[in-house]
Order: sequence, then structure tokens, then C-alpha cells
Amino acid sequence: MANFFSIGFPGDVSVSVTYMIVQANKLAVRMWAKPLNKPTPVNLALHAYWNLGRHNSGDILSHTIQLFGSEVTPVDEELIPTGEIVNVKDTPYDSLQAREIGSMFNQLPDGYDINYVLDDLNPGHFMKVAVVQESVSGRKLELWTNQPGVQFYTSNMLDNVKGKGGCVYAKHAGICLETQVFPDAVNHPYFPSQIVDPGKIYQNIMIYRFPAHQSFSGYPARFPGFGYFPDLKYDFDILHLDDSLN
Repeated sequence: MANFFSIGFPGDVSVSVTYMIVQANKLAVRMWAKPLNKPTPVNLALHAYWNLGRHNSGDILSHTIQLFGSEVTPVDEELIPTGEIVNVKDTPYDSLQAREIGSMFNQLPDGYDINYVLDDLNPGHFMKVAVVQESVSGRKLELWTNQPGVQFYTSNMLDNVKGKGGCVYAKHAGICLETQVFPDAVNHPYFPSQIVDPGKIYQNIMIYRFPAHQSFSGYPARFPGFGYFPDLKYDFDILHLDDSLN
């Protein structure tokens, strides 16, 4: 149980994270929370850094990314959302078609650190978030979620951090794709709400898939090990997370 009250939140929250390896090439993550005594903002995120070239292969600027979000929530100079929701067309934030991550850095202050509003392209299923690929290794990452947004971050503030095997990670050494409700939603009434009432369940589901050469249509909103998701109005069952969904 997390004592959220001690850090300024209204109440206490029971929190857990479950990681599940599915077959040979999928990682499922569930972040689960239940407020115990008062309505409380809950918006958990997984701040994992990805470099598909290898952890010591340098920066991620030549990775390609396709992000399935037609809008972003702009931020001010302190990276706080302004409350606007803006279309990405004709901006450096447009990654609806795959392109190199670094291809528009010259139009940005310091790389990417912004929330995308995900497109619900396949109602009744998890939303496809992004496809990331690294050309030298051929490695590919696909991400799916039940959340309405994703924070795309290109490790702009990473500053010579010592890591695995003594490797030093410099700026832009990895990317983060953090599925979430929109940041600062408590202060913007048009954003999806982050408030969870006592006894209600919050779940942030992420499914990472590492395919060789092919994609697939989508995951139904239930799968073994997690059971039904109370916050989703879907009643689909899938016995195996396998490539039969291609």
C-alpha cells in the first residue's frame, strides 16, 4: 500500500505492478491501483528506456518511429500542459508515417518530451501506440495499451549516466514511451479524468511485442493471467497471445 497522503495526495492507494513474459517475443505489464479511503488522482507510468541497437550502441536518432496519435497536448516552458489539444499535421510531432526520430530535431528545442493523444483505430481492442525499428539490427518494437495517451521522450536530460557493464549513457541514448492519462489532467477539465474513487480499480496495461518482420491487427481486451479489466467495456477472450492475429 502506498501512503499517498504523506506526499500530498488525498488518500491511501493500494498499488501493484505485474510483469508477464508471453511466448518468446511479448512482454505484458499491468499497473494496478485501488484508492482505499478518498478519491485520489492516479496516473502511473513505466519510465523504461529503449535502444533497439543495444544498450551501448549510441543514440536513437536513426531509429524509425510511427506513432498512432494525431494530436498532442502542448506544454509551456516548464513542460506543464497548457490544456490545449493540437493536431500534429505539418508539425515536427507528426509521426503518423514512420520516420527517423532525429529527422526533425532541428525544429525542436531539445528533442521530444510530449504527450500524444492516441487514435482509437480499432474500437473494442487495445490501442496501437507505436512501432519502433532499428535498421542495423532489424529489431522492431510494437506497443499496445488501454490508456488514452503516451509520453514520447528522447532522453533529453540524460547526462553521462553510468550503466550496464560500465557503459556511459549520453543524451538521446534511449527513448521512453509511457502510456498514461494526459499529464496534469486534474487542472484541465477537457482531459480524461485521473480521479479514481475508493473501491474502483485503475489499470494501465502495456503489451510490448518484438516481431521479426510482420505486424498484427490488435489484442482483444482480455488475456490469460490478468483476467477481465474492470475499467474496459469489452468482453473478448483470447486463449493465446500468438501470431494467429496477423
